[in-house]
Amino acid sequence: MNNLEDLQSYLEIITGKNFIKSAAYIEAQETLLINYYQSFEEAFEYDFNVSKSDYENYFTQSKIEKLIVEETARLLRKYPFVQVIAIDLKFGGNDFSAEVSREKFNSLTQTKLEELSLDDGTWQEFQNKFTSGVKNANRITLFNEFIKK
Repeated sequence: MNNLEDLQSYLEIITGKNFIKSAAYIEAQETLLINYYQSFEEAFEYDFNVSKSDYENYFTQSKIEKLIVEETARLLRKYPFVQVIAIDLKFGGNDFSAEVSREKFNSLTQTKLEELSLDDGTWQEFQNKFTSGVKNANRITLFNEFIKK
């Protein structure tokens, strides 16, 4: 399996997959685009298989932060050929759209995501510092940096 096929396979199991309308990698721009359904009604039009209450309860502030920060970090670590992740997520009248570049993420965290490893524990250290927990101050800071204003 090549890198693009591996990325496509990962996108089939990514956190929040049921709420993603589309995901595509633009090779020429080294950019991954992830678009979430804009509403339950829109999702329903696409044979969405989740109840309205599940849809509404899924997108807590903490979950949205994790989708923007933790999933982005995971993708940038696992797929070094991806340089930018653009996320379009609107929920409850709020726009949580983000454009996260590898360069900016690495700069803000003073790490190189692509060098973090499960084997030596550096990925787990990174997660503990920047993504874990309900009210992780580092995750909140990164989230606020990444959201388009």
